[in-house]
Amino acid sequence: MSNEEYIASGVLELYAAGGLIQAEREEVELRAASSPEVRAALDEACSAMEYYAQVHAVPPRPELKNRILSRLQPIEGSGATTTAFEEDPETVSYTLPLEEETSPYKWMFAASIVLFLISGMLSYHFYTKWQDAEQRLATAVSSEQLLAQNMQNTSLRTQQLEQVLAILRDPSYQSVKLQGVKAHPGANAIVYWHPQKQEVYIDKVSLPAPPSGMQYQLWALDEGTPVDAGLIPTSGNQVTMLKMKPIKSAQAFAVTLEPEGGSVNPTLEQLTVMGKIEA
Repeated sequence: MSNEEYIASGVLELYAAGGLIQAEREEVELRAASSPEVRAALDEACSAMEYYAQVHAVPPRPELKNRILSRLQPIEGSGATTTAFEEDPETVSYTLPLEEETSPYKWMFAASIVLFLISGMLSYHFYTKWQDAEQRLATAVSSEQLLAQNMQNTSLRTQQLEQVLAILRDPSYQSVKLQGVKAHPGANAIVYWHPQKQEVYIDKVSLPAPPSGMQYQLWALDEGTPVDAGLIPTSGNQVTMLKMKPIKSAQAFAVTLEPEGGSVNPTLEQLTVMGKIEA
């Protein structure tokens, strides 16, 4: 047993309160002689016990002492203290060892102190364990919530990837590559259009980050007339293609930079990428 565990066991308080047998007291003294840490804890326990005894000591009433002395008389020739009651001459003399008379009270006092110390230590022990259990429970709940959120995100990502794979494998979708115009040579995007279902998806492969208050908007060009195909979100980290508005007929697609919320007609000066549908 380590010194910390030995000190926390309460044996030093029992020693200070006189609640140990001789063999146990010798063990404590031997342990204290070999460990300064145990010696310091033992001295502290003895000081605390002595202070407690002094604070709670109750002196006997003077009249009680006089009353006892008036009822007792010594008997000569005896090595122990013997008494006889003066009021009754026929009373048989007896030996009254004063130390034995007071010993039960001493043991009761020591036992009460020991019980008080042990109850305090047990209360602190269980309170510490309870706090530790609460902390572990909170950590477990937090970890479980984080795990559930990660699983939900993983499931959503898997569904999105499956959707992308289904579009790429479907030959009914026409792939339209949108190349950057002269002002944005590095920009590009891909539109996937299903003429029969009128479904349109866009994969914004490489579009410059829009300025504050601006947003990209997709247009379908049908016989030279621009048709709004929907706004491209300015935020969010989508791992899938963005589903746009349905388009029935088109010969080309283009993306322009518009005020946030979109425009009724495209701002041609802000044209970013454009691509024709191959026949």
